[in-house]
Amino acid sequence: MHLDTKAALDTRDVERTVLDLVGRAMGRFAMLRSGDRVAVGVSGGKDSLCLLHALVAHRHRAPFPYEIVAVTVEQGKFKAPIRTLEAQVLALGVPWEIRDEPATLQLVADGVVHGCDICSRHRRRALYTIADELGASVLALGHTADDCAEALLRNILFNGRIASLPPVARSRKGGLRLVRPLALVTEDLTTAYARALGFATVGCVCGEKESVRREIRAFLTRLRAGHPGVAESITAALGNVNPYTLFDASLTKPGADVSPAFE
Repeated sequence: MHLDTKAALDTRDVERTVLDLVGRAMGRFAMLRSGDRVAVGVSGGKDSLCLLHALVAHRHRAPFPYEIVAVTVEQGKFKAPIRTLEAQVLALGVPWEIRDEPATLQLVADGVVHGCDICSRHRRRALYTIADELGASVLALGHTADDCAEALLRNILFNGRIASLPPVARSRKGGLRLVRPLALVTEDLTTAYARALGFATVGCVCGEKESVRREIRAFLTRLRAGHPGVAESITAALGNVNPYTLFDASLTKPGADVSPAFE
């Protein structure tokens, strides 16, 4: 087989796999509704760009219409001007809103050392505000299956709770829904998808910092190398929770349903 033909087939296979998994997540968790206006958080990385492209492509498969607007928060952390991606984003026929985030920009300007948690909190608040101002009913973020697995382990090991990143959530204030359409898509796939479609990306300086998240990611990478299927098993576990096998005191109170039978 000619290499160019094989590459084209591989590209189609990757696209089809990603879109199938996005469609499965959309259907399983009822992420979107007819007439939704979806604000897509675009950070400049491969995952968020994969999400944007996939949501645009998914509109041809979806049984109802929805709108898309790309949203980027400028916090002074990009390694290159984020506008270098403008032609790529606009080629999708999607409007792009870029807004400065004053709080983080001031920290950067003043040289104040701050962690990723501060940066993330400011960015999330800004995304909610911008999405609301744009009349969006949904905010879509590019967290992958790997991000969900890492969040689960981080919460267990360092926060003393079993929690991860939900595929669908609702903001505490207002009716904005937060969705993660890549929840079933691994980073290997987003990497292949970005390579297949020739994405240009803009990185963030925070990605170079040592962190617990990077340690957990490295641990999972080593584990997957020796035990194929680990990633899929963790994703399955997130939807297969048995509270009766955990230390939930409310299930042992008088009158509580402790129905799971044992032999």
